[in-house]
Parts: sequence; structure tokens; C-alpha cells
Amino acid sequence: MFERTKIQILSALVLAAAAADAAVIDVTPGQSIQTAIDSALPGDTVSVAAGTYDEDIDFGGKAITVVGTGVDTVIHGTGTGAVVTFDDGEGTDSVLDSVFVTGGAGLLGGGIQIIGASPTIVRNTIADNSASSRGSGIYVENSTAEIYNNLLVYNVHTSGDPHVIEIQDASPIVINNTIAKGDSNGIIVRGAGSAPLIMNNIISRNGSKVDSERRGRGICDFSGGSAMIQYNYFHKNRRAALLTAATDYRRIRSAQRDFDPPRLLENRDGNPGFRRFKRNFEDATIPDDFLFSRRRSRGRDAGNPDPAYDDLDGSRNDVGFTGGPFAAP
Repeated sequence: MFERTKIQILSALVLAAAAADAAVIDVTPGQSIQTAIDSALPGDTVSVAAGTYDEDIDFGGKAITVVGTGVDTVIHGTGTGAVVTFDDGEGTDSVLDSVFVTGGAGLLGGGIQIIGASPTIVRNTIADNSASSRGSGIYVENSTAEIYNNLLVYNVHTSGDPHVIEIQDASPIVINNTIAKGDSNGIIVRGAGSAPLIMNNIISRNGSKVDSERRGRGICDFSGGSAMIQYNYFHKNRRAALLTAATDYRRIRSAQRDFDPPRLLENRDGNPGFRRFKRNFEDATIPDDFLFSRRRSRGRDAGNPDPAYDDLDGSRNDVGFTGGPFAAP
């Protein structure tokens, strides 16, 4: 189980590039992030200033941090593949932090492709990407990646039936993300070897109608009972909240919140209280639309009550990308 010690270890990894013996490589608009990655050494930080960078990037197996300023640091893909690729054995000390990933169009992974690698993906916005096979937002295969506090919205298919986060024979940690307005499932888990931890996420309004057929659940779990799915908040996903163990839960009612403990502990169905929803990415205000609209929104204090997951102010975990110890301050 995910414990406080692991959070402390991850915090050290995220901050490691600030150590005195590591270099900081600054990238400003007009320069190339990939060129900076290519020149970086293990432990270095590539610090990307606000602006738009029209390129795809590949970590190339390097244990480095690429960090931006938040939604103002935009990596706009070329539309010829995933915007960000990890496929060379990267570990959790390869970190993508606080950038806006958009414009990707891949086969496996529109926004981020992770195959045979286990990076840390934290505090990013992943929006308006597409895939033709699997993983319109993130595709994860043969991996124990750590995915925290990301906002994944308006990611879609170009053909087939890709899902926003697609997990194939992998066991990532997926905690405190907001996954909304995708055109199929929010998360799908495939493969008997998959044993992800999916916790404290908001999964809302995913799904669409294709050829008069409704598609899109919050989570489809085909792990054979190995996935840990706990303290997630589901809201108005088109087909159902959760499909697992051959049972389709259209909604998760109060009496079912602790069904099959501990694997499916304390999942909920209800309106998390976003400020607003816009139908199209072009009309959206990101991330403001997906913040809680009021102090008493149901998503507040709804996550795992273990202090290891507490918000930055010490209160109980707020589900979604704004909660937990790794939220943007």
C-alpha cells in the first residue's frame, strides 16, 4: 500500500534537481526543449519559461526534470505522435512537472506515451490530444509510473476507441488527477498483470455517442481483481461509473461505497462541484473551469483520510488535481 514514506521519497525525487551539484538549463520561447534535454546530465533540471513550444519531446532515458510554470508553459505537439515520450527505461527520477501538453496525435498515447518506463508525471495539464488506437491522454504499458495531480480534459479519438488513461500490463500509481470530457472511458485497465493504484481522482463527464451507440465509463477494470480503486469521485460518465469483475455500476450509491473492501473502498458518485463545463476545448477556460465552485463542494475532504494524503494546508485530501501533497501551491 502507498505510505507516507513513499510520498517523502517522491518529494525528494521531485526536488533532487535543485541540489547544488545539479545544473539548471533554462529554456525560453524560441529555443528547443528537446535540445536542452539532449544536453542535460542525470540530475539536471530543464526549466522551461512561460510560452509556447511547438515540438514533441523524448526524455531519451535521462534521469532529469523538465519543469514549467504551469498552464502558461505550453508544449504543443506536432500532431505526428505523442507530445512527450518515455520509452527508454526511465525511472521515477525522470520527472515531467507543471507544463501544458496539447496538440498530440498518436497511435499509442496522444499526450504522453509511457512504454517500458516508469517516470513521474506531476501537476501537468494534458488537454486536446488525440489517439487512433489507445490512450488519448496517457498510454502506460509495462510500467510502474507515478501520475499525480494532473488535469486531463478534452482528449479524444481520431479512430477506434482510445481512452483518456489507458493502462496495459502495467501497475502505475494514479492519484489526485481530474479526468473529464474525454470521448470514451476515463481510465481503462487491461491485462491480468496490471495492478494499478487508482485513488483520490475525479472522473467526470467522459463518453460520447458514436453511430448512435453510447460509450464511455469512468473506469473499466479488466485487471481480474488486481487493481486497487479507492476514494474516487464519479460524475455523469455516459455509460456508467465503474465496470469491474463483470459488474457494471451505473452509479455508486451510499451502500456500495465500501463494496468488496479493501480493493473498491469508498468510491462515490455525485457532482464534485466544478465551476462550469464548456462543451468544446476551444470555449474552455483551463484550468479554471475544473476548480471547485464553492467552499462546500462535495469533492472537498472526500479523499483518503490517511494523513499521508493530506492537502498542503493539512486538511483531509480534496479529490482531483487540486488536492493532496503534490498539488500546485
